[in-house]
Amino acid sequence: MRLKVSMHPTMNVRALLPGLLLALLSLNSCAATATQPVIALPNGYYLQPNKAGGLSLVKRRGSTVAPESIAAYAVVRQVVTGAFGEPAPLHRHYTNDLPFQGHADTRYFVLDTTSGKLDTGLDEAAWKARLAALGLPAAVELHAPIFPE
Repeated sequence: MRLKVSMHPTMNVRALLPGLLLALLSLNSCAATATQPVIALPNGYYLQPNKAGGLSLVKRRGSTVAPESIAAYAVVRQVVTGAFGEPAPLHRHYTNDLPFQGHADTRYFVLDTTSGKLDTGLDEAAWKARLAALGLPAAVELHAPIFPE
C-alpha cells in the first residue's frame, strides 16, 4: 500500500508569497538611491552641496561649472549671478531674507544660462558692468541659499 501525499497547488503559492514579497521589497529598496537636495536654476543648471560642505554650480548630469563654493546668488530672467565664498554663519541657520554683504575681496560670477557663458573672478565694479551689459539692473540683491536639514 502506497500513500500518496499531494499538496494543493494554492498551498505552494501561499508558502512562497511571503518570500517573494520580501525579495521584491529588498530589490526596490536597493534601487532607490538617496538624493541630495538641489536648487534648480534655469536651463538645466543647479546649486548642489559639495563634499567640502559648500555649494557648487553644476550643469545637468553633475558636471561642475564653477569650482569655487557659492556664498550667495540671485536669478534674473535666464541669468544666474552670485558671489563666491562661504555664507555668513547667520545665513546658515535663518531664512535667507538677509541680503549678502560683499567685501573688497569678494569675487562675483555671472552665468548666462542660455549661452553657457560664465564670467568668474569679477570684482564688484566688473560684476555690475557685466550685469549692465546683459541689460540687468546693477542693484541685484544676492541671498545665501537655504537647504532643508
